[in-house]
Formats: sequence, structure tokens, C-alpha cells
Amino acid sequence: MKIEDLDFTNGFIRIPKQNTKTKESRTARIGKEVLSDLKALLHLEKRKKGYLFRSRQGKKLTTRRIQQILHTYAKRAGIQKVYAYDKRGRPLHTVSPHTLRHTHIVHALLNKVPITGVQKQVGHKRLTTTQIYSDLAPEEVKEAYDKAGFE
Repeated sequence: MKIEDLDFTNGFIRIPKQNTKTKESRTARIGKEVLSDLKALLHLEKRKKGYLFRSRQGKKLTTRRIQQILHTYAKRAGIQKVYAYDKRGRPLHTVSPHTLRHTHIVHALLNKVPITGVQKQVGHKRLTTTQIYSDLAPEEVKEAYDKAGFE
């Protein structure tokens, strides 16, 4: 993410096509609190351009480094577990960057964000891809049945 891609006025970040799986650029919403915190950080560091999150050397964080950081904090929080091993015998962990994405989608759906809005936010080409996540939110099904008075 680059600072230049942040739209502080409208609360969006532009995601260039080279940073997406679908190779199509998009915008994603950023909450007011996060934007406020980012503004404060950038003001404190007196930065107006360049990579938003940087290494100690001032370079962009690699995908691998982000995975390592998340792994470290998940382990410290006591929520990092090995659930399987890949073909090379490397451990697969329960908390990954994709876990954050997955959690965001499920919570957005549980909080009644329209599914088409969630689809656009996360960049799914097909609505059916986003709908898969609604199957993973049993609370939503229970609530719908309870509201309908279905026994």
C-alpha cells in the first residue's frame, strides 16, 4: 500500500491491479478510525508519499514478512496452532493473512453489510464466491429463522 493510494476525503484506498489476484484495480473502504490513526502516524513521521508500512530500512514489506509478523503476534496471543503439514512437511497454521480476510467477510455479512457491497470490497468477481462465506455464518441462519418465528 502506498500513501498516494489513500483517499482520506472519501475514505477509500485504491488497490492497483498488480496487487490483486484478479489483476483488476479496485477501491476498498477504510473506516474513519483507521484513517484517523493513519493520518496521525503520517503526520508524526512527516511522510506524504511512499509505502505506508515499511521495513526498518524504509523499504516495502514483502508478503513473506507480513506473514511472519502476523504469525508472531498470533503466537503471542496464544491463537496460532498447526493444523496440518504441506507436501514438503512445512506446518500450516490456523492464523494467516487470509484468516483476516475471511474473518472480515464473515463479520461484514453478520453485521448486515449487503453481500454485493462485501463482494466489491474484497474483489470477488462472482457473487457465488462471496456467498460461500455466508454459509460459514450459522448465527445468521439461526437469527433469520428466529425472526421468522420458525420452529
